[in-house]
Amino acid sequence: MLKGRSIDAATLTDVGRALAFPELPDGLAASNDKLRPVAAERWPFDPAHLIAAARDATGLSDFGDDYFRAVLDRLCRSAEEELDLSPVGRRNLYGQILDHLVQRLRFQDLWNRHPEILDETIEAPIFIVGLPRSGTTFLQQLLAQHPALRAVPFWENLAPLPQHDPAIRPPDDAPLIAQAERNVEGLRRFAPGLLALHQVAAEEPEEEIYLLGPGFASTVYEWVYILPSFGRWYASADHSAGYRHFRQILQTLQWMRGGGRRWLLKAPQHMEQLGPLRAAFPDAVIVETLRDPLTAAASLANLCCYGQRLRTDRPDPLATGAAAEAMIGRLVEAYVRDRPDNDPHFISVPFADLMGDPLPLAARVLAAAGVPMTDEARAAMAAYVADNGRKDRVPVNYGPADFGIDIPRLRARLDGYYARFGLTPDPKFVA
Repeated sequence: MLKGRSIDAATLTDVGRALAFPELPDGLAASNDKLRPVAAERWPFDPAHLIAAARDATGLSDFGDDYFRAVLDRLCRSAEEELDLSPVGRRNLYGQILDHLVQRLRFQDLWNRHPEILDETIEAPIFIVGLPRSGTTFLQQLLAQHPALRAVPFWENLAPLPQHDPAIRPPDDAPLIAQAERNVEGLRRFAPGLLALHQVAAEEPEEEIYLLGPGFASTVYEWVYILPSFGRWYASADHSAGYRHFRQILQTLQWMRGGGRRWLLKAPQHMEQLGPLRAAFPDAVIVETLRDPLTAAASLANLCCYGQRLRTDRPDPLATGAAAEAMIGRLVEAYVRDRPDNDPHFISVPFADLMGDPLPLAARVLAAAGVPMTDEARAAMAAYVADNGRKDRVPVNYGPADFGIDIPRLRARLDGYYARFGLTPDPKFVA
């Protein structure tokens, strides 16, 4: 996945070898062969080229605040210098960056024409903040059964603006939903295991890392691709402007599709952006899920490495493990640093409690967040738990060793997190 790295199969575990040398679907391999001669020229990671392409695609020129250009420059430099992408991977990354630039132009044009959008009230949004594999998805989907709460479905994350003029309300969202369904079907065809590892459905809630994309304050690029230098730069940069942009996007979604419900959002990346998050949403309620971070590191590495078969001819389990270890370490250290003590805006959710008896825990979270429980909401959540419990679970057949993650080193690095929240190490990671 990274330029200049070789992969020695002898140094990998059986799981690592299966990830590093996957058997690709015929359609994917054929697409890579067809596009190989033209990929680099057709899809360059050049900021000026991408900006011009976005302007050509929309006929618009106003991107708003120029802070995003520094992010774009770093992202493009890291992608061009560090990534060893397949032709399909290059096309997809280029397309994602271009799409976020196009969205940024279209949002800014709408705000210029309808400045009243930015007067929309975002009242006490609820943000679920926790590491991968700590129950954030389950908790969000459980709470989203409450009719007073409004999550962002996968289709709206991918394409928040309709294909027509977004000033025309209500928008025609059917084409956006259909496109998201085609995206899910594409994953099912070319990387079926990815959906088993991270379930996605067009109309189900999804974390807002895509909505943060037009503000260039998202970790979506770093989590999907391995971008070492960009990740280091991103961690040290101030993303307050990007989070303000994200707030304006939520205001726009309310304005287009109706308000009246409280936002229910979630993303692991907020763990290292508590300052920008709370500056943009001063009355936000933060629901923190708590679990051994080593579980998150191995899970993130497995998910990212499996997905690399869509993006590179050389998936690299060990480089992916190093990146996952760095990302989890960053999130945890930043959260311990920035999370205030004795703040009533924070609600703790231990993973064991969530999995052991989710309905009373959900009721406690809602009460603490000031969301009245109703019979309708209680019945919907009970039905969700009953249905979720019947879903087939994918057995976990991987661990930190498959990705070269150093358990003692990472545990020592995160010792303050265990102590701060009274966490018990997962027994399977205890020597």
